[in-house]
Amino acid sequence: MATVTVDQAKLVLNSFAAIFQNNLVSKDLVTWRKFDGEMNDRNGLTVVEQVTPDYTTTFTTNAVNDLSGGVQDTTFGSEQYKLTQVIGSSMGWADFVKIRDLGSARESEALRKAALRLATDIDAYILAFAAKASNNWVGNANGTNSVATFGDMATAVTRLKKEGVEDEVRAVLSYDDWQALSANIVNNNASLPDIGSGTYRSGFTGNIAGIPTMFTQQLPSFTVGTRVASATTLTNGASPQVSYATVCISGAPGQYLTSTINLDGQAGSVTLKDGEVFTIAGVYAYDNRAKKQLEHLQQFRVVGDYTATAGAFSNVRIFPAIITSGVYQTVVNTNADFDNRAVTHIGAAGTATAPRFLANKSAIVVHTADLITPATGTASRKSLTKVPLSVRMWQDSKFDTGEHRIRFDVALEANVAADGRRRLVRVNGA
Repeated sequence: MATVTVDQAKLVLNSFAAIFQNNLVSKDLVTWRKFDGEMNDRNGLTVVEQVTPDYTTTFTTNAVNDLSGGVQDTTFGSEQYKLTQVIGSSMGWADFVKIRDLGSARESEALRKAALRLATDIDAYILAFAAKASNNWVGNANGTNSVATFGDMATAVTRLKKEGVEDEVRAVLSYDDWQALSANIVNNNASLPDIGSGTYRSGFTGNIAGIPTMFTQQLPSFTVGTRVASATTLTNGASPQVSYATVCISGAPGQYLTSTINLDGQAGSVTLKDGEVFTIAGVYAYDNRAKKQLEHLQQFRVVGDYTATAGAFSNVRIFPAIITSGVYQTVVNTNADFDNRAVTHIGAAGTATAPRFLANKSAIVVHTADLITPATGTASRKSLTKVPLSVRMWQDSKFDTGEHRIRFDVALEANVAADGRRRLVRVNGA
């Protein structure tokens, strides 16, 4: 067996890390944060992040506001973030020992393929998570039509602005959208650059409606539950509304500002899937900055998977929570109460939808950590320069069989920020 020097191992790891981060096109779409401690491959990490309180401003004439009844409560919330996931790639020892200098590292198709596959699959994972994180979904109700016009994109941008997203957003569209938008892109967009030197995969390569845009084949196909889409589901219960104080402490990752609701009217053991979106007749979105009802129905995202019992769903967790008053108000209910109101689901029963999305960078947080150095074999880590992430290379051999192995691992997990669901919007063509 060829002798592998320490310098050679560093060369391989450095080359793998460089190829990996140059091809990780989702790095500019989300926020990255690194945990302080090392992660054991078998034991995950969880952190809790505080959410700052908000207050109501009062206007009085010829006097100060009467506070004899007390001042406003200072209510801190919190969201949980988890890191339980290790993502890895591996290669044969024979491919490894061939890499003895910088030139052979550049020419190694095995090394390049392993790094490229890891980057590609992590991109697909992050994009799939982000694509179904939001509660807002504009465009065709079946969630399949291509984004084909300026108006399609503008509708998504407008929804984000109404949700208070003033910072930069980026769009992730499919190649079907690229084809549908091709005339506008070719004729009107001078910002499409060539692929950068040394980069194998392109990221954000143009602008649509002023939004930096990525075209990719890695958007997920999202299959909704078997529930009937409309004219069937009804709310069950007159008072699902809650106060902010009861929902601001997340009981699990992704549960900040969520509440539960009961639904019935379906038949049999139909299902609701995590990421589905629905509206309730007469329940409108509310802008608690402008203090006014908006013109569109509030869209609610299902958090978790549910199966109906005799057509009834119990304790379905939704975002946003139904809050009808106060500084954290989310909805205006124009009905007498919430009972027996018609629910309309996006997507026909059991069908695959194809949402595209726009996202503010702070909406999704990808948490990372250094993996521990194993007790057996030889291992080393390389920190990336473009994102706070390290790649661990681990070499090992089996005495009984003479088998020699090498693997590359990273620890990362996508989480939705405390109010991140409002900072994304799914979009399809009209």
